[in-house]
Amino acid sequence: MTASHEAWLRELAAVSESIRAITSSLELPEVLRLVLGRIKTLTEAEALSLLLHDPVRGELVFAATETLRERTFAGLRGEAVGGLTAFVARTGRSARVNDPAEAGLFGIDPAEITHATRNLLAVPLHWDGRLIGTLELVDRYDGSDFTLEDEARVSELADALGERCDPEGLAGDVAALRTFFQEVAAAVPSEDATLVLQGPDGRELLLGASRRLESGIVDGLRLRLDQGIAGWVATQRLPVRLDDVLSDPRHYPEIERLTGFVPRTMLCVPLVMKGRLLGVIQCMNKLDGSAFTDEELRMVQTLADHAAIAIENASLYRAARLAALTDDLTGLSNTRHFNEMLPALVARGAPLSLIVLDLDNFKAVVDGHGHLVGSRTIGQVGRRIATLLRPGDVAARFGGDEFVVILSDTKSDDALALAERVRASIEAMDVLEGTTIDVSSVTASLGVASFPDHARTAEGLFQAADRAMYTAKTRRKNLVVLASGADTPVGG
Repeated sequence: MTASHEAWLRELAAVSESIRAITSSLELPEVLRLVLGRIKTLTEAEALSLLLHDPVRGELVFAATETLRERTFAGLRGEAVGGLTAFVARTGRSARVNDPAEAGLFGIDPAEITHATRNLLAVPLHWDGRLIGTLELVDRYDGSDFTLEDEARVSELADALGERCDPEGLAGDVAALRTFFQEVAAAVPSEDATLVLQGPDGRELLLGASRRLESGIVDGLRLRLDQGIAGWVATQRLPVRLDDVLSDPRHYPEIERLTGFVPRTMLCVPLVMKGRLLGVIQCMNKLDGSAFTDEELRMVQTLADHAAIAIENASLYRAARLAALTDDLTGLSNTRHFNEMLPALVARGAPLSLIVLDLDNFKAVVDGHGHLVGSRTIGQVGRRIATLLRPGDVAARFGGDEFVVILSDTKSDDALALAERVRASIEAMDVLEGTTIDVSSVTASLGVASFPDHARTAEGLFQAADRAMYTAKTRRKNLVVLASGADTPVGG
């Protein structure tokens, strides 16, 4: 078997494994993470973006991103660095940790190795016969363990750096640091590389530079379809490979200004499913500074084709799940979702509050104008509630003209304030949207209860808020009442 045939078989196996991985989940965030992770491994790109198409607004949305961030910290003095770096600085010996259980061999508390860290490699840096610092790599780019060969290659680069660079000027020499990190990335690609230099007194450590992949830097940012290379690829549905991004007339520099990341080379491929555009995938700058190849473009497009299937399946699954948990009339959650969420949130043990709301005078609207107007009124109330929700709040239509709102990490005072805003918003309704039908008589009675002040179970919390709501309704309606011994009314 020839070397080229063996390489082809390895590539085929890598692509096949990647396809199995990205089609193994129906959870959209997990699918997006798997897609980026597999493409990152195959291309060894410094930055990756998966943008999804929003057909309603005709835009691309950054849905999952990883971007290499480079930072230099010349001249900063700090406390001695711990962990593997401290071991190497103390002993002058290289070290690898591919299992937290191995940490004790280097005098490291396994708790110092974060849960997200897979493996570590650190080597000493010498200059003029003395130890001047360490180079630490975190998490091999392809997800595998650091090997003895990796250790030897990085040590060789560290020795070469020590021979040609003065440590006094190295920390401030951005060009030299960037070149060095590119050499390290070409030899042993990792997700984080940090150079630490000893201070002149030999005791403290001076952080020289860090090169780290960060997720989500531009997540949520939107591009029009006429903006950038990604927009062109989405519109034309054609892949591109560029050796000089900055000279391309389609280049859109706004992302560069936001992130500080300068693209040099790029792969960009469309995500298309049954003729429908789902988005695009971008890969920028290889870790070793070389250009992407046509073979890599072909591999990324192959993965994108399968990713499109996985994303479509995950989107359909999410839509079906949301439909099963959503009230058609209001767009809020339904009773099923509420009954799942409240016990789960109570079980966390953190403070939370519950609002139970029932409309006043709603039957008169139905009797006077019919059930269709009644349904549209309920929908209008639901939309008003939705506009007042904060991130993490869950509102649901509980049945008929009754609503519930779960307020996570919220105590009674803040819950009462939100309930009062909901009451006032409903009271302010005058006519049914899109009509001249008077619905100004519709108001709301609201009960508020908080965990653990008023109840310590989900069922008890609902009963406490429900009793407070009925207290409001029997007193004079259009009122907020807090569950308590006195059922004290608030507002209205």
